[in-house]
Amino acid sequence: MIKIVLANDRATVRDFFGEQWDKQSSKDELHKYGRFIEIKGEKKGFYAIVPVLNEKGWLRTLYFTEQLNAGLLMVLIDWIKEDAAQSGYQQLMVYSHNSSTDTLFQTWGFEKMNQNEPLSVDEEGNWWISAVELSRDVDKYC
Repeated sequence: MIKIVLANDRATVRDFFGEQWDKQSSKDELHKYGRFIEIKGEKKGFYAIVPVLNEKGWLRTLYFTEQLNAGLLMVLIDWIKEDAAQSGYQQLMVYSHNSSTDTLFQTWGFEKMNQNEPLSVDEEGNWWISAVELSRDVDKYC
């Protein structure tokens, strides 16, 4: 069974990221907006959707453990988009800093933004955006 769980406990979030925690910026946003993806009771992923610009959310962090079955990625991104829609967002933005993640976001239905950057970030990369809407197709009880 897959569940989306609020990431309220700071120590749990820090422990989940392990060595990667020190590399994370804006840790307060991760605590405030973060969610764990649990599969059969085990935390396998984490994401945070931060509110920005008129009904848009920024998928600021998307992190999966190495044990996550790669076949679940498409399903999980659909769940994340559904969560964004349930939170009142109409669009979900994401920032990619390498060609591998560019390809993933394009595969996941995101479109490259060719306008001015909506937010300032430290790394060179590309902004992507996707419309999100509530769906009846997302089975919340996998």
